[in-house]
Amino acid sequence: MQKAHGHNHANSWRVDAWQVPRWNVLFLRLCKTPRRSQDRGSVHLIVSMRLLAVRLQNLNSLSGEHVVRFDEVPLSAAGVFLITGPTGAGKSTLLDAMTLALYGRAARYGNEKADEMMSRHTAECFAEVDFETGGRKLRATWRLGKTKTGNLKPVQRTLADATTGEILADKGREVDPLIESLTGLDYNRFMRSVLLAQGQFAAFLKAKPNERAELLEKITGTEIYSDLSVLAYETHRQKDEQVRQLKASLGAVTVLDDEARAKLETDLTEARTTAERLTTESQAATKQWHDQREHAAIVSELMKLAEMEQQLQSSLAEAAAEVSKVKALADDAKQQRTKREPLWEQAAGLAAQSDQLEKQLGESRATYQTWAKERKEAASRREAAEKALAAHIGAAQALEAWLKQNAADAELAESLPKLRVAIREWRTAFEKLAEGRKRHAEAQTLNQKIAEAEEQATALTKKAADGTAKAKTDRAELERLAKALEAQREVTRQAERVAGFDEHRHDLKPGEPCPLCGASEHPFATSGASFESQFQTARKLLTTLEKQCEKANRDLAALERELAKVEAEVGAETKRVAEMRKRVVEVDAPADGVLEQWSDEETKKRSAVESSLVAPQLSDRPVAAQLDYFASPNDAERELDALDKRAGTFAKKRQEAAQKLSERQKLESDIQLAKQEEAAKTKRLDELKAEGASLRAKADELKSKLNELLGGKSLSEDRQQHEARVSTAEKSWREAETKLNTLQTQIAATKAKLDQLEVRRVPFEGQVVLNVEALSELETKTKRLSDEFATKRTEVGSLEQQVKNDDEARKRREAGGAELQAAEVESLRWGRLKELIGSADGAKFSRFAQSLTLRQLIGLANEHLKVLAERYRLMAAPGDELDLRIVDLYQANVDRPMESLSGGESFLASLALALGLSELASRHHPIDSLFIDEGFGTLDSETLEVALSALENLRSRGKTIGLISHVDLLKERLSTQVRVVRGAGGTSRIEVVA
Repeated sequence: MQKAHGHNHANSWRVDAWQVPRWNVLFLRLCKTPRRSQDRGSVHLIVSMRLLAVRLQNLNSLSGEHVVRFDEVPLSAAGVFLITGPTGAGKSTLLDAMTLALYGRAARYGNEKADEMMSRHTAECFAEVDFETGGRKLRATWRLGKTKTGNLKPVQRTLADATTGEILADKGREVDPLIESLTGLDYNRFMRSVLLAQGQFAAFLKAKPNERAELLEKITGTEIYSDLSVLAYETHRQKDEQVRQLKASLGAVTVLDDEARAKLETDLTEARTTAERLTTESQAATKQWHDQREHAAIVSELMKLAEMEQQLQSSLAEAAAEVSKVKALADDAKQQRTKREPLWEQAAGLAAQSDQLEKQLGESRATYQTWAKERKEAASRREAAEKALAAHIGAAQALEAWLKQNAADAELAESLPKLRVAIREWRTAFEKLAEGRKRHAEAQTLNQKIAEAEEQATALTKKAADGTAKAKTDRAELERLAKALEAQREVTRQAERVAGFDEHRHDLKPGEPCPLCGASEHPFATSGASFESQFQTARKLLTTLEKQCEKANRDLAALERELAKVEAEVGAETKRVAEMRKRVVEVDAPADGVLEQWSDEETKKRSAVESSLVAPQLSDRPVAAQLDYFASPNDAERELDALDKRAGTFAKKRQEAAQKLSERQKLESDIQLAKQEEAAKTKRLDELKAEGASLRAKADELKSKLNELLGGKSLSEDRQQHEARVSTAEKSWREAETKLNTLQTQIAATKAKLDQLEVRRVPFEGQVVLNVEALSELETKTKRLSDEFATKRTEVGSLEQQVKNDDEARKRREAGGAELQAAEVESLRWGRLKELIGSADGAKFSRFAQSLTLRQLIGLANEHLKVLAERYRLMAAPGDELDLRIVDLYQANVDRPMESLSGGESFLASLALALGLSELASRHHPIDSLFIDEGFGTLDSETLEVALSALENLRSRGKTIGLISHVDLLKERLSTQVRVVRGAGGTSRIEVVA
């Protein structure tokens, strides 16, 4: 190693332990770089990371939604703040929320139990962190929920721009590398940077020499050195095995000696020569066999075609005779058709005259049918008019009889208007009397209800007074129960706090400080069972009091509701009495004398109506039956409406009688016209009948002449018969000529084939055509030569493969020698590396690397120790690279063992190492927000003040430190606090105070 120019030996070397890949690294890079970015020659860009806010919902005991803002007052104004609360309340859950949001892992559980952090009886939870790095504000979110069936949904993670809301990544595999790229910190480096490992360094300072390397490795996260040591050892073993296998493989490769190789090449040359000879002989025999087969086929085809030509010539003569025969028949059919044409013209004339007569006869028949129909319609109209006249006479007679019977109704139309005026006057008097009687009855009813309501209001007032007195007594009892309940809650909380430390009692060891309060004496270390019993008793009593208090609350609430109801009823009754009294005045009922006057007036008006409307109709009845005939004016109006209807009916009947007379005269005129039309239609029908008979006789005469001319056939039938004979004859003629032409074409084609075969036969002129046996022998010879060639070709292929195999074996032996040489060189190189750092358990290189890390860590810690305790400095112990000694600058720089430090001094030293580790872990991406979760319980007030002052000085470097503790001295010293307050049901809430 070389010394770094211009730097102390303890600070000169830096191990980039966090830049080394985990498994594929083959060497450790030790680089000489300045420790601080401000040092001359540094090229690193420092980008800090500052936590702005933490939001969480339903994580462990922190049920509901909570938020802690580090960028707002009071936390932003405090260099050091306290995170305090009872044990198990949820202080450390804040750190869990940070790492969940950033890296998807809980600080205390790693990656195994992150999905178990959801609060019980909740369906979703989340953690969210706002942070700033490189001048950019970002927001990381972790979210987990449950389905309707209670199963966990996949975790959702996002990284977004906190200012614009733009989503930068929305999958875990994308979020992690992006956060590491932006902040320069993965999960492990973040944990070493943000959570100061003061307690672990305190244990390191007190550990035995053989335990320090393992402790330092866990604290700094430099397990990679052990892995590299094991990797060097295992790789050398694998390279040695590779050399052994290559040697074995080369020994298995065999090659021919020179004599065998020469013989193989000679055999191959002879086989190739024989194969070439057999190829030539086989090709010649094959050609001879194909030529002989072609010659025989040509001769056979010539004989067949000669025979075919003779047959075609014979058929050609027969076809020529058939053509002459059918041509004569076609000519005769045409001559017969020509002779028949004058006769067809004469028949056509007669047929045209006959068709014209038939047409005239049809028109005459249609005209006759039309006139017959019109005569029938005229007769029907006459008969209908006669029937209508008879019915009309009967109806007119009945109408005249009704008018005579109801002649008295003719005078009703004049008397009805006077009767309507009388009825209106009676209605006015009738309604006035009814309204007076109604108001009189309503006033009497209201007076009775007022008396009843006043009695009910008196009873309700007494009931309200009794309820008020009982409510006062119940409130006093409730206050007594509430005081007893609060006292018992305090007793229960005390018992719970004592019982809550049961899980930590087994950690208490005689003579060692308590990890929670720092005390060195533990009087309650073995009394856990009695405290648990006291806690259970207190809990039961608290439950009883809570139930009593809840019942008293319910009873008092019910009584107060009943009292409010009664008071509302009293008010309602009082209001109702006032409204009824007001209504009595509004009714303004008439006096008894006025009602009698109104009754007499109404009686007079009714009598006037009844005397005019009813008496004339009831004159035959007794006088008593004529009085009080109508109960109300409505009855009189109904009777008047009936008379009005009778008057209208009489007028309508009288008008209908006049109309009947006019209709009768019209019906008589219609009957006379219908008779005249019927007689005219009958005359015209007789004329049409005579005309039709004349046309029928002429048509029958023409048909007789036409039948005589065509022999009983029609003109079209006779013409079609002769045309068919001509068509059939011409078709037979054409078919015969086609057959003749086809035979001539076939003969020409046969001659052409014969000429072609003769040309093909020329090369074989003078040769004898071989018979079947000779051709078979020639074929057998050809096949034998082909088989011999195939056998020899296989032999050549086998010999060529042997030569190829021997060539490849020689190449493999040559290449294998080079590969073996390279493998031996590689094995030697890894052997040297194994001698330097390799071991099966990894301890050889780990201890050496840890000594380098510790030296760099000492340099960083001493910078912080200048502020925490300027009297002391740390140094590596000579002779033991993992042992530390303390240098006392106030005692002539004398060094002494770390065990000589007091508890407070030891805390400051371990805190300086923890701050150094944070700086080392974060490298060029320092964390501006730090947390300490242990160790303050061992400090006295003076040392605690020094430590806090030193931590507050870190604010000048932009650092904010949160202390997680429940030590009372810290609560008094630090006014800015994040309090985790325990609530009911095991839940907690967060309060930020200053």
